[in-house]
Amino acid sequence: MVEAEIISVLSHAYSSNDPSVYELSEPSTHTKSVKLTPATLDKRLFYKVKVNGVNVTPDNILDPGYATLEDLTTHAAFDHRSRSRFDAAIKYTRSKSRAGVEAITGAKVYATTINLDDIEIDVSINTEEGVEIEDKLVSPAPSAFYLPKLPPLTTYPPEIFITLKETETVFLISLPCLSYEKGSREGNFIEEDNAFYDYITLGKGKNRKIVNEETQTHIKMVQTRHTLATRPQKKNAISFASMWDMHDTYEQIEQTVAEEEDDEMVMYQSAAAHMLRKKRKKIDAHKRVGKTFEEIAATHQYLDAVLLMERVLASLVFAAQQKTFRGVIDIDPLSLDLIYIYTLAKLWTYGCEETLNKPISSISFNPKYPNICAISHGKFGYADVCQGIVCIWSTKNPRKPERLYRFKAPVTCVSFSNKNPNWLACGFCDGDVIILDITSYSIKIKARSKRDTNPCFEPIWVINWRSLDRESEFVMTASQDGRIRRFQSTKTHEFISTPMMRVSAVEGKLKGLETTKPCPKHDVPITRYPAVFCMIWHPTIDHCYLVGTDEGCIHRCSTHYLNQHIDVYRAHAGPVTDLCNSPFMSYLLASCGADNAIRLWIEGMDDVILTLTCQNAVNGIAFCPINATILISASGNTLSVWDLRRKTHMPCAEHKFPHDVMLTYIRFAPCGHNVFVGDTTGRLHTFHLEDTPIPPFNQQKLLDDVIRKALCTRPHMLKQLDKLMRFKKRKSY
Repeated sequence: MVEAEIISVLSHAYSSNDPSVYELSEPSTHTKSVKLTPATLDKRLFYKVKVNGVNVTPDNILDPGYATLEDLTTHAAFDHRSRSRFDAAIKYTRSKSRAGVEAITGAKVYATTINLDDIEIDVSINTEEGVEIEDKLVSPAPSAFYLPKLPPLTTYPPEIFITLKETETVFLISLPCLSYEKGSREGNFIEEDNAFYDYITLGKGKNRKIVNEETQTHIKMVQTRHTLATRPQKKNAISFASMWDMHDTYEQIEQTVAEEEDDEMVMYQSAAAHMLRKKRKKIDAHKRVGKTFEEIAATHQYLDAVLLMERVLASLVFAAQQKTFRGVIDIDPLSLDLIYIYTLAKLWTYGCEETLNKPISSISFNPKYPNICAISHGKFGYADVCQGIVCIWSTKNPRKPERLYRFKAPVTCVSFSNKNPNWLACGFCDGDVIILDITSYSIKIKARSKRDTNPCFEPIWVINWRSLDRESEFVMTASQDGRIRRFQSTKTHEFISTPMMRVSAVEGKLKGLETTKPCPKHDVPITRYPAVFCMIWHPTIDHCYLVGTDEGCIHRCSTHYLNQHIDVYRAHAGPVTDLCNSPFMSYLLASCGADNAIRLWIEGMDDVILTLTCQNAVNGIAFCPINATILISASGNTLSVWDLRRKTHMPCAEHKFPHDVMLTYIRFAPCGHNVFVGDTTGRLHTFHLEDTPIPPFNQQKLLDDVIRKALCTRPHMLKQLDKLMRFKKRKSY
């Protein structure tokens, strides 16, 4: 109506041609020429209507407090609505007074909004600027698409946090299931309603079109530019898969079968094979391994690869020592500068942080693979408190053990099986006996002793294997309480212990070493059973074995007599610590003990043949397997080399260790040139014996000459020896 009134006033002024009544002022010269919206009102904004000198120009229809803008501020990435273009939204302000007249000074622009469609986007700009590539040799990966270049002030968050909340459930339609009793008022009404519905949809009164359609609410994705995260770094990488890799992969997939194992409780073959129960065990051969280091490092494939790699690296460090150990580098026996000084050249030392300051209690070499040895770590003193450790070492890697097993109780002795090289029998300080499978990196026990059949609670000092025939094999043990027991596994995988012998204390006068007569004792002894510290099997008689006790006696026992020994004689004034037979003369026995002596004995003779004196208690002794007259001993912290054909009053060579070290074990390698020495610090030293005399052709004759030379001052002993030799020769025929 205001617009219509202005038009009527203007038409009346033009028709009357009275400039004094109505006056239209000319446009201001200082006013900017701006095109405003809407188009129908753009002309009158530059004119003023005056009636009788009074400004009666109508006000603007639009509210000057708001800009006439359309709602174009959305940032939806998927919004395809058409938008109208505009230049600017201008707010016009005009001061008005109650008097009524004031000139308009002009229009002022106070707000500007730019349309998003007016932004020019350069799609040729690479948005990967600023991406750093770690490997400079690798070319950057091509971008899958390009994003518009953003202003430098715009930054993207490195992460986008999305919070998912459960919204309130809105029921659009609910059709409750109602049922009424037939014959009731409600039931009759429902039946009539159903009949009518069937009539208009399926019956004769069908006049309703029914169409089955599927509908789904349209999903509109809305995303603003400020929610874009930074792009991840990418680079090209090379991946190679050979035919072998693909073959192994498909081979593992085909091996996914269910294995059937025999039931542990039904393994007797008295019944037919098809009647035995089977225990099903599904094995997933292609089980996927995780990609983290913790998951990969626990697999056997990774541990085997690391083991081989460590062997290769160790061979580079110990190349010269391993050549010497294997006999590749040998001294020419016809060399003119050859001297016999019995040199002990140190090759390497087995030791690690886990076994530091844990004394070596026993060492066993694998009978089938001589490069592998097992070392047990326990306590050296009776009052020591420590845990047990068993390490499996290889001469191919002297730096680190290839297997390491931890036990709560100290381990006292170990021994490898002759028929199953991967079985290791272990004896503990609490009297338990187990058989380990060293093929496993973790503790895998094949058999364990039970308390109902093994009543021993004392430390087991000796453990070894013995074969009855080509198939069966059992374990023999000797303990602190004098018990000698046999452990054998049955068909039901039980490890049954049976008593073989219990060594009793000796009384009266014994043959062998003559000791001073003790004072008469009237007190009752605490125990009547001495401890067994060492045991060896007879080299020629299968059922006989020799044991050394803490009383200094050597008992000759048999598996045929379970309650008494065959023979006994006193060998040392203190405990017997070790026994060994000569490899060239089976009836020659060497023993050592805590009385600082090494004594040689001949089976069938009552007196000692030869005595070698050391400075400290002797803990170990061993004959050289290639030279009949050479033997080594471990006494205190001294490693001594003896040659019986040169001198017997003192060793031919000695190697001393630090004063705080006690030697606990000593053995020759089968080759005869390498010596293994264990100490109380948990280290096993490997020496190479050099500069020794050339072994004679007839070593047994040389050893017999040495014995006769030692008995030259005792004619009765020589006569007894000749009589014994004639008897053995007649028996051999």
